[in-house]
Amino acid sequence: MAEGDPWMVDAVWRASDLTRAYLAQDRARVAGCLAGLDAGRLERVLVWLVLEHDELFDRLGEPSMAVREIDAVAALAPAETELAMLTAVRRVAAKEAGLTRAVESLPLLDQVHAIAICTVVMLLEAFGRSRALDQLDAETAHYERMGHPGPTRSRDRPAPVPLRGRTGRIRPLVQLLDVHRARLIVDL
Repeated sequence: MAEGDPWMVDAVWRASDLTRAYLAQDRARVAGCLAGLDAGRLERVLVWLVLEHDELFDRLGEPSMAVREIDAVAALAPAETELAMLTAVRRVAAKEAGLTRAVESLPLLDQVHAIAICTVVMLLEAFGRSRALDQLDAETAHYERMGHPGPTRSRDRPAPVPLRGRTGRIRPLVQLLDVHRARLIVDL
């Protein structure tokens, strides 16, 4: 994360909260994560989501991205976004465009949701819902240990799971590419 950039820290937490909301199947939270953001702040969230998506893609390889899984996750998005996402997926299925090109053609807000949806589908296919949530909790705990505290905790956003489980064993951690990301973010 870029040091001293409160807007980027906010974007990281919003991206994390949006991913969590989709994983937790919380439609209200999905709708609220990006409420009121201007284009500049949405772009920062998009940049972070793309970095997270690409890091996950590098770790897992090419995912199957089953249309039914995308449809199921997209159903949690606001109605306009769900329709835009389904249209983009159908363009890909008809071989009119690749997924990247189809997502790039969407309005900015829909792009943010689309990348979050694709990331969540990858996480669900690779780890299942419970392990994916555990990994996201470990990642957010890592952000806080790095000195980037999240927004004030509430019942809508629970505290991250501790690094060590009840057995004392370290939980699986998502490998973060902090140096790589910091260089990319500084270049923005």
